[in-house]
Amino acid sequence: MTRGRGGEPGFARFELCYTSAQLQRVAAKPFGAAPDPVLPSARRVTPAWEEGHLSQELAYPVTSTPSQVAAQPAPPAASERRLAIWILSVSHGLNHVQGNIANLLYPLMMADLGFGYFQIGLLSTAYVITTNGLQALCGLLTPYVRRPVILGVGNCLLALATAAAGLAQSYGQLLATRLLGGVGSSPQHPIGSSLLANLYPEARGRVLALHSTGGNAGTLAAPLIVSALVFFFDWRTIFLIVAVPSLLMGLAYFLLRDRVPQTTRKGHGRRATWQSYLACLRNRNLLLVSAIQMVGAAGRGQGIDIAFLMPHFVNDFGLEQSVAALLITVMQVGGLFGPLALGWLSDRWSRKAVLMASLGLSAVTTAGLAAIGVPGPLLLLNLLAYGVVVNSRLTLTQALVADATGAEHADAAFSLYFFIGFISAPLWTLIIGWVMETHGFGAGFTLMAASYLAGMALISFVQESRPAAPLPVQG
Repeated sequence: MTRGRGGEPGFARFELCYTSAQLQRVAAKPFGAAPDPVLPSARRVTPAWEEGHLSQELAYPVTSTPSQVAAQPAPPAASERRLAIWILSVSHGLNHVQGNIANLLYPLMMADLGFGYFQIGLLSTAYVITTNGLQALCGLLTPYVRRPVILGVGNCLLALATAAAGLAQSYGQLLATRLLGGVGSSPQHPIGSSLLANLYPEARGRVLALHSTGGNAGTLAAPLIVSALVFFFDWRTIFLIVAVPSLLMGLAYFLLRDRVPQTTRKGHGRRATWQSYLACLRNRNLLLVSAIQMVGAAGRGQGIDIAFLMPHFVNDFGLEQSVAALLITVMQVGGLFGPLALGWLSDRWSRKAVLMASLGLSAVTTAGLAAIGVPGPLLLLNLLAYGVVVNSRLTLTQALVADATGAEHADAAFSLYFFIGFISAPLWTLIIGWVMETHGFGAGFTLMAASYLAGMALISFVQESRPAAPLPVQG
């Protein structure tokens, strides 16, 4: 056995692109022996003790037996990865349905429970702040609890909160259900994105786009579901009906409990978890990409643009409510296909270049909405293009976060990214609302267009680095 500084056993690290059987052959050979001809790329990497500290990468002792190496969990099979992405995407869609049905049912709820517009603002703010604020802490759970379990508990809690909203007898009880729903919703973005980025390292742009598209599909489906159910049921029953499939999808996560191995090692403990957060806070690329998501006014799937476009179409253009809703649907259709197309493109070209183009087109199409004064074909085309590019920023920035941080720090990285990128949403709502109230719709959307130019300025400082990843990392 080799000895390092202070007499510690030496560690030789091997790249993680080999199968378990290949690693067994490496570990079985005497230290310093010639490389196995079957493994032309296998080589001894600089021992960790020569670097003065244990690496954060997985290390194998040079005295490991084949059984010790074989004990390392194998990457999940392709079928398990497909099951994971479908459960995550469908539950993300239901997550967005539950987040939006209250907004659509408020007129009926106001009459029954006796509250006004200010109380609606409090309900929306409570949900958004709870959801976005707790995202920063989700990475603290992963060393102790498997990711599918965290997601399953969160989605079940959200479903129960949705059902409880249908049983609320007062405004205070309704507010409590929104706060509880925000807690349940909080793991979906950071933990779900981290899980998918590690299951599909070779196709991060595409799978993160599919996850985002699931959420956008839920946002699109919410008004259709409510419109269909409101003819047959009261608002309380609608909450109860929507909660059932959401609860079932939450329970489906427990099917993944023993199928998707952990990335974060349980032995690391609390200190190493905080060290992971500190490492992410020192990661320049991660902070820049998070800031790009933060400075953009819309594109988080939380409806800031819809909140202002609907009154604009009805009040300024004089359109019927149903026609205005159809225009919003055109925009949301673009949001379904845009992330998939640009995510696929970013896996083949430079993510930084694709994001730069997306931000530039976001500014152009947002300014177009500010300038178009009458409804017509130009407005339809502009809305479709706007939906494609504005809703793609979330997917592209997530892929850059995954590229900038290793699997060891993925949970902390995505927790911080979603906290930084989403916490500005309530502030943007207030700012844009005040500008529109005092200077008109055009001024408000011109300011939104300028926010994407600020994002372009930030991305120029990002150093793109996409690590090679031939096999999925455990996670």
